[in-house]
This record gives sequence, C-alpha cells and structure tokens, in this order.
Amino acid sequence: MSIYKTPEAKAKIMALYEQKLADCNLKYYESQYVETSAGKTHVIIVGDASLPPLLVLHGINAGAPVSLEAMQDLYGKYRIYAVDSIGQATRSAETRLSVKDNSYGHWLGEVMHQLGLSEAAVIGISYGGFLLQKLIMAHPEKVQKAIFVVPGGVVNSGALLSMRKLFIPMLRFFMTKKDQDLERFVGAFYKEVDDYALAFQRETLLGMKMDYQRPPLLSKEAVQGFDAPVYAIVVDDDVFFPGKPCLEKLQEAFNGFREGHILTDCRHIPSANEFSEICTCLDRWLMEETQYADV
Repeated sequence: MSIYKTPEAKAKIMALYEQKLADCNLKYYESQYVETSAGKTHVIIVGDASLPPLLVLHGINAGAPVSLEAMQDLYGKYRIYAVDSIGQATRSAETRLSVKDNSYGHWLGEVMHQLGLSEAAVIGISYGGFLLQKLIMAHPEKVQKAIFVVPGGVVNSGALLSMRKLFIPMLRFFMTKKDQDLERFVGAFYKEVDDYALAFQRETLLGMKMDYQRPPLLSKEAVQGFDAPVYAIVVDDDVFFPGKPCLEKLQEAFNGFREGHILTDCRHIPSANEFSEICTCLDRWLMEETQYADV
C-alpha cells in the first residue's frame, strides 16, 4: 500500500525532491540504490572514495538533498553518504518499519554493508537522530562517532506548547487549506519560511498518509554498551525537542558524550545563515576524532 494518497500527490512531492537536489548545485555526485530486506534504498554520494566516510540521515520526509544543502562546506573533505530513508517522501522504498524495536537499525546496518562501509561517522538530523539511535542499538560497532542535530527521540516538548504551536494551526490548515494558516504552522519550526518550505509542507500534509508512530525516547540502558564519541547540535527555540533538556539527556545517556553546541535565536529548521556555524562544529568534531584516532 502506497504512503501517498494519490499518484498525482507522489509526483508533486518527487518534483520537489528533484528541485531541492538541483538547488544543491552538486558538480558531481553518485546516485546509488542498494538492496535491503526492507526494500531498495537510495543513497546520494558526494566526495572522492579516498575521503573519510560520513553517513547522513535526514529529518522526517525531508529527503537526502535537504541534508546535503546544509553541508556544502564539508564537500571535498568527506565522502558523504546521504541516505534516503525508507517509508518517507524520498526515492527509497515506501516500507514503514516498527519504531518499537531495532528494525530501522538493522535496515541501516544492511545499507552500510551494501555500501561497503564497515564503520563510519554518522550524523542524524531530527528524525534521523532517532534512526541513529536505532543504528547504535543494533550495530554499535558500525558507528565511529555519533553526531546528533536537533534530534528526535531524546526529549519532547510539553503537550500544551505542541497543541498551541503545532496541532491547532495544523488542524486549521486542514480545514481551510489557506496559505496564511499553513504559514502559521510552518513558522513554528522554520527559522525562515520560503516558497519551497510552504510547497513541501503543503504537498506532504495533504498528499501523504502520515506515519503517526511516536518514537520512544532514548534510555541509558539501550545504549549503555556504546562508548564511541557523541556530539550534539541543538537550538534554543525548538518547538519539537527543547535544546537544553536534549543536551542534558544525551550527556546522561552516553558514556562518550563529548560536547554540545546550541544555536541561538534559531528554530528547529535553521536558515541558510546558520549552515556555516553548523558545518564549523561538524568539521571540528569530525577532525578532532581523526586526530584522536591517530594518537
């Protein structure tokens, strides 16, 4: 059964995917499909094969191009494997797995195996942070270091805030279909609301069968055997996952927690102005561990 309500809805969403990929202005990239037990998984690969591998997991329905757009400062330094998550608005299979077990972690383990990656540094963005947790639980040996960026599945915002900022505006948009109601909803988690953000949110909200499985929150017991370095970037105005409590939970849960960084005056989805600051942190942490491994 398709995750899209109609073939026309899928076509519109895939056109937005291609638009974002074109906007990344990649001079060269590889588009590769790998076979897994959960279906074909699409991966965009940027960078020479001689460079250190970096696996990137995008946010809910965002697709690999959105994650790549924010990491342009890292091109040429790493071989970036941007995975299109299954069961989302991507080029990968429409399979949706249970969030209650380690199915997603085993799927990512298969993806890495098919890509020839015995291990790699992994960045998990938003919902991708939850998927990174699952990879750590299923295959801790494959994660050289874990970098969480505004991660899901760690802490959640309060029910009243979610109701006021998210659910009520979303329900109002479903009733009216008006741009002003969509802007009110999207503005709760975008630093800057542009035409692409509005178009993407409109088409996914109206054209997809949403997956309402709520990711379970991180527990120390689930990751207690993982001792590799852990880092995190959070924001100070996150309507989904409040920044400071998120950092505190990660530090409590992971023995190898090294450092956290808070983006100020920023919402869950940063603007392009924050990309440089994000990449500076990522690059420093990735290089830090490279130097650490050489000691």
